Amino acid sequence: MNTLLLTVTAVALVLLVVLLLRPQQEPPESGQEDVDARISPLLRGINFLLSDEPDLALQEMVQVARLRSEAAEVYMALGEMFRSRGEIGRAVRIHQNLLARPDLAKSLHLQAHIALAKDFQTGGLLDRALAQYSKALALKSDHADALEASLRIREQSSEWQRAEELLSRLEQVRNTSYGSHRAYLFSEMAAHCLHEGDLEGASMHAASAIELDSSCVPARIVTLQMAMAAGDDEASIHQIEALYRHANEHFSLVIKKIVAYPEFYRTKAQALLSDFLKLKPDAEIALSWLEAVADLQSRAALLQLYHELNFAPSSLRESLRLQAVVGEAGDAHAVFARKWRKAAKNYSCEVCGVAVIDIRWQCPQCHSWGSLHPKREEVI
Repeated sequence: MNTLLLTVTAVALVLLVVLLLRPQQEPPESGQEDVDARISPLLRGINFLLSDEPDLALQEMVQVARLRSEAAEVYMALGEMFRSRGEIGRAVRIHQNLLARPDLAKSLHLQAHIALAKDFQTGGLLDRALAQYSKALALKSDHADALEASLRIREQSSEWQRAEELLSRLEQVRNTSYGSHRAYLFSEMAAHCLHEGDLEGASMHAASAIELDSSCVPARIVTLQMAMAAGDDEASIHQIEALYRHANEHFSLVIKKIVAYPEFYRTKAQALLSDFLKLKPDAEIALSWLEAVADLQSRAALLQLYHELNFAPSSLRESLRLQAVVGEAGDAHAVFARKWRKAAKNYSCEVCGVAVIDIRWQCPQCHSWGSLHPKREEVI
């Protein structure tokens, strides 16, 4: 049973206890039959929840709400269940109606704001979700879940500065350091500044990211791009060597960027890449180098590099990539390999296992930063 069903079950059990105990505190004429009428569907609802039949449980919980309209806890549980079923509009209406009640207990205001924020977030209404999380944080400034959810939304909206501010608050609440996470946020700020032509800002944010995490690949890529664009060969070589040393696994990502500067590539970088492969053979670097030359230079240059590297694949994935890049245009195997290459999942997350085609510094599924790694093997 998932967490939501466990939560709703717990709420239902609490309500059951409340209903059972309340008659003892009220005069006998207060309506024992009405209490019994509410207990019956509640018991059935709990039974359906325990049997993992949420649709039937929902019907019974609606009946409980009709019989005891003043029970805010019932409506909170109903809202959770409607959201889990994708009925976002109904969940929103329930939680908005709760917040509009003048008699709503203060202890439930926070829960209702959080629940309404989750409704909006699930429905893709991020601005309205942020507004509700802000109201929740106004009631309880150290609410970690509200801070983390707001952080995710800011990241999703590419609001990196505000995300970094929320991360600082989350660090204080949880009394822990998120240095690597902050490094990636700074690297995103650096990339944005570079795109906007703000070289000073790009340099400052990239340096901050590298100081926090020396293996922060996107920050080092920004620094390398700036050095090559400025024609500073010495700084470019230094950044290439630093990237190879600190983030070897993702070094292949910069090869196409290097080849895109023909003069620098021909006079400096080509020999450096060859030295790296002589020092330690690496299929990912060799294949990425071949692919970059195939995209940016002539086929003659590609075949010359292929013979110089004398690369031999050692796995199915490597074989398919090699065939895709050096195979003849009309060869059936090359045609198949190129189709595979376009759709192949090249990176997988070490945390949740999701696989994607292109590199992402934040996992699209579990939101972890720096958790995507190149796939080395292909499963048949």
